[in-house]
Amino acid sequence: MYRIGIDVGGTFTDCVAVDEETGAVRTCKVPTTPQDQSDGFVAGVEALGVPMSEISLVLHGCTVGLNAVLTRTGNTIGVITTEGFRDVLAMGRGQRPGGDQFNPRWQREFGDTRRPFVPRHLRRTVAGRIDRDGVEVVPLDEAGLESEVRFLVGQGVEAIVVCLVNAYADDKHERQAARIVADVAPGLPCWTSTGVHPCFKEYPRFSTAAVNTYVGPLVQGYLERAERRLAELGYTGPLMLMQSNGGVLPAATARDRPAYTLQSGPSGGVIGSQRGGGRIGLQNLITLDIGGTSADCAVVADGRPVVTTELELEHDVIIALPALDVHSIGTGGGSIAWVDTRGALRVGPRSAGAEPGPACYGRGGTEPTVTDALAVLGILGQARFMGGTATFDTEAATAAVAPLGEALGLDTPAAAQAIVDVATAAMVEAAREVSVYNGIDPRRFALYAYGSAGPVFGASIGRALGCESVVVPPQPGEESAYGLALADLRMDVGEPVVKQLGELPPGALEDAYTRLRDDARRTLGDRPGIDVTRWLDGRYQGQTWETPGVPVPGRPLDDAAMTELRANFDDTHRRTWGYAVGHADVKVTMARVTATVALGTPDAPELAASSGAAPPSAEGARIFRGGAWREVPVVDRAALRAGDRVDGPALVVQPTATTVLDDGDTARVEPTGHIVITWGADR
Repeated sequence: MYRIGIDVGGTFTDCVAVDEETGAVRTCKVPTTPQDQSDGFVAGVEALGVPMSEISLVLHGCTVGLNAVLTRTGNTIGVITTEGFRDVLAMGRGQRPGGDQFNPRWQREFGDTRRPFVPRHLRRTVAGRIDRDGVEVVPLDEAGLESEVRFLVGQGVEAIVVCLVNAYADDKHERQAARIVADVAPGLPCWTSTGVHPCFKEYPRFSTAAVNTYVGPLVQGYLERAERRLAELGYTGPLMLMQSNGGVLPAATARDRPAYTLQSGPSGGVIGSQRGGGRIGLQNLITLDIGGTSADCAVVADGRPVVTTELELEHDVIIALPALDVHSIGTGGGSIAWVDTRGALRVGPRSAGAEPGPACYGRGGTEPTVTDALAVLGILGQARFMGGTATFDTEAATAAVAPLGEALGLDTPAAAQAIVDVATAAMVEAAREVSVYNGIDPRRFALYAYGSAGPVFGASIGRALGCESVVVPPQPGEESAYGLALADLRMDVGEPVVKQLGELPPGALEDAYTRLRDDARRTLGDRPGIDVTRWLDGRYQGQTWETPGVPVPGRPLDDAAMTELRANFDDTHRRTWGYAVGHADVKVTMARVTATVALGTPDAPELAASSGAAPPSAEGARIFRGGAWREVPVVDRAALRAGDRVDGPALVVQPTATTVLDDGDTARVEPTGHIVITWGADR
């Protein structure tokens, strides 16, 4: 039996089949189908060549929701909120983006001034008020609410979200409003802010619920199509969907929680990196996934991915849910290079995508991309791209890059090198965002480079960061899909507990964790081996920002356990912020539970040991590097064995990725198949 991982990227859909007995891996890539991603999804399952009767699980990374947010192609939604709070979504947290700090004309609208998620006329208010203690101060105006729902229906909204102030303290008004929406507009999708995630801060809760609703019907429709088409192929098992937290849920459950899946694709790669790093004894990793449209960076510290409780998709667009802390930039293989009004070379964030794609793909693209630059430089070529089975037009790439070179006063190879240099600098900065700027010293970390373009840039970026080494996994082009196949079932749930720790009875906090545990177990179903961990968010009295991830003792809470909990908070605060304030009281804001079920995917088999002979190389390649053309050997990665060593300069090629080694680089092959790149002390 096989487990199938399918990750939909901006250019290609990556597909992996893992043998449940041996861990053996087979992979393939098919073009992503932007008009309906389920077409590429099904094509990928078929291309793996595994009979449907031999597939036990299909695990999927879905980008439908994230793409809708980034391109503003989600559903038309209406908002019902408390009277006087119509503009919470517009005001946000009152912060300007970095590039507009001194722009007097900048205006704030939820998401983007020109492309708001919810225009003001679709944000409606209703009388009714719950105070911060959960006491009803003003009853909900049911007649007024019915009128506002009818107005929104008349405006053609495709879903409604109810976001009421202080609903975290008591959500009875939100539940009441949802019932009225169902009565007035039967069948119209409706979410409540507390139903999505009941965090106590009003803007993060409103933002999370609004984004969830904006993408909800799209994600639901996509999952229904994907499940139906799998069934038509004869598949009878479950479809599992990756969440932003790095765990999977059955699609039937995830369908009601679309906001939980917005970073599902990048999360799969981080899980694959965690597993791969552990196999070769590396617990500290900076992960770098370079695909067709973006570069995604994250950190695995002490063997665990770094988790955030507030994921910022773009400026002030907050998802207040546990998620792997992935930082993404619009620089990937398909990113388009251009010259701005000041004559400076820029790369991305606009991408050629899957259609028409880079010029060298022969699908009609004419604008210069990073992939085209790599073709001009000779790093990618017809014999090396997709194992020589797909169209690769170096002449078209040259024709695309040449006009850019003319605008910059450079010949075509120099222009291509400039594109690669600018892209590399942007990726280095993205890696610094998740490491250096968060107090992490890259010199104690290895760079784990994957995505089809990751091995091309990995060694250069690792050296620039000062990492101790660079790791390239066995199937870098499909690593995110492989990570999906390795993921465990996971459910994160939370409950607001806004009280001083010193005034919080242990029994009351224990009751909250009991409710959360039972909720998580109901969601995961009656499964053996559910592992439950407890944690909380809190802050010192007087602070604005919470410290998340504080471990809570697993035993029943009593006075001794509460003392241990307080010590855990100080320790977590010290690790996060560099100091602790032992005399200050702690205000708890959220109790959280993570429930997981290990699915037990086996590791891939190890390679045979090297014979000691030099790895065989092909005829060689002529590449432009360091301002000059030079001949370098080309090594077939499939011929490498455990213990083999390749010295740079060289290209190590496989069907969907090319690893670039420069002068002074040394690559050694681990028994697991990972390539570990190091360089001399003078580099």
